[in-house]
This record gives sequence, structure tokens and C-alpha cells, in this order.
Amino acid sequence: MGQGVATERQRMEQAFASRGLSLQTRAALWASADDILSHGPLACGDAGSSTGLALGYVQSGKTTAITALIAAAADDGYRVIVALMGSTNLLLQQNQERLLDALGVGEREDYRWVHLSNPAGAAKAKEIRGWLDRGRVVLVPVLKHAGRIDALAKVLSTACGKEVPVLVVDDEADQASLNTEAGSGAESRTYAAIAGLRSAVPKFLYVQFTATPYAPLLLEPDDQLRPSFVHMLRPGHGYTGGREFFVDHADIVVRAIPTLDEQRPRTLPTVLSKSLVQAVGSFIAGTALLLAVEAAAPPVSMLVHSTQRNDVQARYHFLINRLLQRWTEQAKAAATAAELPSEILDERRRITTLGGREADDFEFLTRVRYVLSEATLWLVNSASDVNKVDWKVAPVHLLVGGNKLDRGFTVEGLTVTYMNRPASDQLDTLEQRARAFGYRGDLLPYCQFFATPRTLAVLRGIVDTEYDLRARLRDWLDEGKPVGDWARSVGLLLPPGTRPTRQSVIAALSTFNAGGGWHQLRRPSLAPLDREANALAVEELGLLTAPSLDYGRLHHPTLHAPLRAVAALVREWRGAGPGSSPGWRQAELADLLERQPDQSQQTPVVLMQHPDGGPRTREWDVELGFVNLMQGADTRRRPDVPFYEGDRAVGGVREDPSRVVIQVHRVISSRSGEVPELYTLVVHAGEKTIVRRVSDG
Repeated sequence: MGQGVATERQRMEQAFASRGLSLQTRAALWASADDILSHGPLACGDAGSSTGLALGYVQSGKTTAITALIAAAADDGYRVIVALMGSTNLLLQQNQERLLDALGVGEREDYRWVHLSNPAGAAKAKEIRGWLDRGRVVLVPVLKHAGRIDALAKVLSTACGKEVPVLVVDDEADQASLNTEAGSGAESRTYAAIAGLRSAVPKFLYVQFTATPYAPLLLEPDDQLRPSFVHMLRPGHGYTGGREFFVDHADIVVRAIPTLDEQRPRTLPTVLSKSLVQAVGSFIAGTALLLAVEAAAPPVSMLVHSTQRNDVQARYHFLINRLLQRWTEQAKAAATAAELPSEILDERRRITTLGGREADDFEFLTRVRYVLSEATLWLVNSASDVNKVDWKVAPVHLLVGGNKLDRGFTVEGLTVTYMNRPASDQLDTLEQRARAFGYRGDLLPYCQFFATPRTLAVLRGIVDTEYDLRARLRDWLDEGKPVGDWARSVGLLLPPGTRPTRQSVIAALSTFNAGGGWHQLRRPSLAPLDREANALAVEELGLLTAPSLDYGRLHHPTLHAPLRAVAALVREWRGAGPGSSPGWRQAELADLLERQPDQSQQTPVVLMQHPDGGPRTREWDVELGFVNLMQGADTRRRPDVPFYEGDRAVGGVREDPSRVVIQVHRVISSRSGEVPELYTLVVHAGEKTIVRRVSDG
């Protein structure tokens, strides 16, 4: 410990400052640590326990936040720190080394910390008890594996008893910790082991860290891992995540590859696809330009994620290695930069056009030769001999792998990602595969993300899911409402065709707008006050004087209004509450419209009425409301008469199902005197869905 440094917080503050973290970032780290610890047994003055969720972003520096929390916890009096830091040895080793380096364990001379990894047996229990008696803080990194956790529980039960306060940090808590047999009423092995650990040390604070909190937030009320509090971590200055990659700077970063280049499950590639060769060319050119800039520091790396199958990954490794060998020989033989492979030259032009630093031809040729000579190719999967990626053996790395390279794994200096693995419909899985995020705002021209259109569409949709979740959850908590009720009352806004997490860890969910389509208020209120209020709302919107647009044989008055105004029209529509009309869910429909990301988006509102300007006539059923409220397409095409494709095609939703369209139907019952003229709603709410927890314990 440095001179004059009395606490772990002060020591870590110096370390953070030496790493270049700004004063604002450091203050945010300590504020996060303090807020999380305020929910623990030491702050609350009891001998109980607490479980919380620390919500970050992918590759945003959660390990730094964990380090700050551990340091602050040691100062506050937590004597044992259990760190569940990975479900694979590769991940545990990576995260353990980071923690030990950050805390200075093994290098300091103040005898504050002791480190024991995966302790088991009576001898280790006795050793920990001895260190605690001598005033040490014991750091225990543990593999997230049932056997390891069971052994740890026995050790701590003997060593700690009921009085020693324990902090448990569960990194990537939504992955291996949850109960994967929740649907059957049983408990999975790792989940049961964690329950045993919690019972062994009753005075604990259990903090789940993740960037994909969908499963923990949807847990049942009686689940031991359901959080009782949530803290939202703030990324540091310069973080580039999903919004920067897939929305704000998509024109620079995103590279759509042909759907045919998607890796088929049981097919071994015989040659590299053109898009993958292009991606490797982008990596070689970008790395050469980066290393020509003095400020650029290696390592620089590329990730190829094609499949979970080891044999297919091995084939990619072989084919990429062969490509690099061919390019290396070609670069050695090149007399000028113009003789380099065309894929490298094409990507050089693209990068410099997008703002990357240029190098003269001689320097570029020299750097390309250097990059190719230093390119180190790694095959990282369960069948390979690689137990650790050693970033220090070379400045340039290409990693080929699958599941071992997604959740929690940090690819140092990652610039180019090639992901031709079929898109998962599971949000947390696909989001965790995107290892490209991080603190690289000044490197965006060199950062390229190659993926299929489906993968890119879901990743763009996840951006809306992330920000909607944070905004809605923050509002909910600021109102003093319990975390546990959020999933039932608010829920998650999802991209079309996706689910939040694996079905095995959560109970029944309700999904609103699952199939898209039109939501019809078939049975509107007949009460005079409701009819008058709704008619006034239509008039004030300006729809009655809107110009008629051509929809084929029929013309309908149409205006465009901001989505927020349209959502307000739906929410405030009178007499359309729960149970008023079959299949009509007004509150959820308005909620879905209000949660669309662009509330200023101009949304078509169409008045559906008789061609002569009066109301349409429809059969009225007392129980069901108007029968065949929406008019169908013309039954046949006639010469010289425009074809009407039906009300369901109005607004262009067949061409673009993501569009929001509002139809206001002016109708009257076909039987005279049964239902007076009135207005009712038909809404196409796009393709996004809202998922909520059904049961409440």
C-alpha cells in the first residue's frame, strides 16, 4: 500500500486514476459501490441477507465496478468475498487475474488480503478460519460449477459461522446460476449449490452483475435469486455499445453479409465465403493503418463466430490460416502496395473514406507485411488445447470459436467481428455474442461488424429493448415501487420474433402483440357521453377535414400525426376498458405505442367510412360487437377499375409490418335503430411485443 493510503478505497482510487479514469468516472464507481452496499446487512444493521442486481452494458467495464465494490466492501467490514467469476476455467482465469491485479493481491506488503481459489476440504476451512482470526480479508474466486460451490459452502460453513459478513459477487448471473428446471418444479445442480452456499453464510449480500437482466427480472416471487433491489451501472466516458454500433454509426460499422453465407448446422465449409475474406481483409488493412498511428497500442484482434460445433470451427481455423499464408507470401513478393491482395486494398479505401488515418503506400505495404507476419490465429473451444489466450505473445490476433468466446469473455483490442452463426431468437444469448462493444469511440472506422440481416435486425431491436427497460425500470423504482412487481406490471419490450431468455429458467409469460396484426375495438361503448367524447377527439385531431388518399378503388381521408398524439388518442378513447370488447386490450396497446422509440414519428391515421362520406353499415352482435368490421379485398379484378386490397392493407403494413397505423372506423348498425352512428378504432401496432410475468406467486 502506498504511503498515506489507509483504506482499500483510497488505494483503488489511486489505481483508477493511474489508469486514466476520469474524476467523474471514479466518482460514479464509488457511488455505485456505496448504493449497492447500502442494501447489505452491515448497512442495515441486521444479521439477515439481501440479493440485488447490478445492471451494466456488454463490455462496459463491469469488472472495474466489481473491483470497486469489493474494495469498498472490505473497508466496510465484509471479511469474506466470494467471486463467482465464470462458468468455464478460461473465463474464471481471465476474471480472477484481473481482480488480483487490480487489488494488488500477491504484490502488496500490508498483509490485508488472502486469496484462495476453489477451496475445498477441512484443511482449507481451517486455513480460512486462521486468516480471519488474523484480520485478513479472504478473496475466494470460484468456478460457477455445482461441485465447486458445494465444496465452498462446506468450507465457509465451518470457517465463518453465522457472524462473519460475506459478500457474494455473481458475475454474468443470468447464465449458469439460475434454476434451469424451474418449469418442472425441481432445482438444477448449480442453482441448488448456490442455495446451499447462501444457507452456509446467513449474513451475506449477494450481488448479481449482468448486462442482460431479462431472466433475473422475470423470476418468480419465491425464487431465491430474484433481486430485491436494482442498481444501474453507468458506463464510462467513450463507451460504444449497441446504440453507437447499430443505430448512430451503423453506416460506418455495420456490414451486412448475404444470408447464404450463414453457417449451416451440419455443413463443413470447403472454402471461405467472399464476405469472410472481405472481413479478414478489413482486419488486416485496419490493423496496418492503426499500427501506423503512434497512439494506437496493440493488441488488435478479430473474432470469427460461426457455430457452436467444434469441427466446423476447426475447419474455419484451417481455411483462415491458409488464407493468411497465401496473403503473407503475396505481400512479401509485392513490389508496391498496389500488388497487395485486392480485398486488403478495397478495405483500405473504405476505412480511410470513413475517417481512418491514411498511410503512404510504402508505409502501408510495410505495415501489412508486419501485420501478416505477426497474425496469431487461435482456436478457442472445448476441444482445442488453448486454455488461455495470451495477448502478450503477439500484437495481432484472430480468434475462431463459439460459446467460449461470448458471454463474459473479453477479446482484447477487438476491431472486426464476423458473425455468420444463425441468429438466436433468445435476446440475452444474441446480445452477449456481440463482444465488439467497449471503449473505442475513436476507433469506429476500424471497427467492423459483419453479420446476416436477421442478426443485425435483432441487434438493432435490442437497442430499443435495453433503453426501454432502463427507462421504465428507473421510473418504477423512483416511484418507490418494488422490483418484484415490475415484471408483472410493466415487462419487456421485445423485437419481433424473439423471446427474452431460455424458457427453462422462467415460468409462464404473457406476450402482447405476439403475431402483430390488427387490434379491433369491435364492441365500442354505446353510451352517449362516450360517443360524443370520441367524436370530439376525432374532430380535434383534424381527421374529418383531412384530404382523401387513393387506396385503389376506395379513397380514405388520411392525415399523419406524431406517434405520441396517436398513442394518446388510443389511451384516452372512452368506453374501451377491460372486458368492453373481445380481444381489445386498450391499456397494453397504448403502452406498446408509448414505448416505441421514436415518438415524433409521423403515423398515418385513416378514416374508414362509406364512399359517399357517411358511415359504413355493419351487422351488430350484442356479445361480439360489429361483425366484419374491417372490409376485405375486392373479390375479383375488373378492367379499368382500381383494385381495393382491403382494409388490412391500408397504411402499407403488408409491405412494412413494423409500421404503426391507426384506422378510425365510422360505422352504424345495419339494423335500423340498433346502434347509432359512432367511431371506433382499429390499430396496427407494429411488430414489437411486450412480455410480462403471468403469475405472482
